[in-house]
Amino acid sequence: AGVDSIEHGTFLSEDTLKLMKAKGVYLVPTRMAADWVGKTADSYPPQIAAKARAASAAHGAMFKAALRIGVPIAFGTDAGVYPHGMNAKEFSLMTDLGMTPAAALLAGTREAAKLLGIESDVGTLEAGKFADLVAVPGNVLGDIHATEHPLFVMHLGRIIVSKSGT
Repeated sequence: AGVDSIEHGTFLSEDTLKLMKAKGVYLVPTRMAADWVGKTADSYPPQIAAKARAASAAHGAMFKAALRIGVPIAFGTDAGVYPHGMNAKEFSLMTDLGMTPAAALLAGTREAAKLLGIESDVGTLEAGKFADLVAVPGNVLGDIHATEHPLFVMHLGRIIVSKSGT
């Protein structure tokens, strides 16, 4: 028995983050949820708004500490907290706090697949694995926001959604 991941992790201490690193426990930060709560705090009653802003700030500080400590990180979102279709914003929210674009992309691919135990099928582009990928314009290592503008989505080697609508 054990824990494979902790989602959100808003108030994790540095000691807990160090233990997570030592045990190989993933952090799935869901930066999108914390960011959205912080940005929409003014729509809540005053006592809840203050807590929302504080939690959003604490989440950012925890994420920076997790990066510094070297906790394994996998991409995840809390769809339902924010409008549908914004998931890729998670990449830039992670890089805004110091994660490299390459590490953010790995968090959303290889590391997420490892966490889910499906890395033999997905997570990297290799012979024998499912041909699941998203094509975006430009070089995402130079502009992580390109992930927010997919040209097409391929699943099992077939384009299932494209910018042209096919």
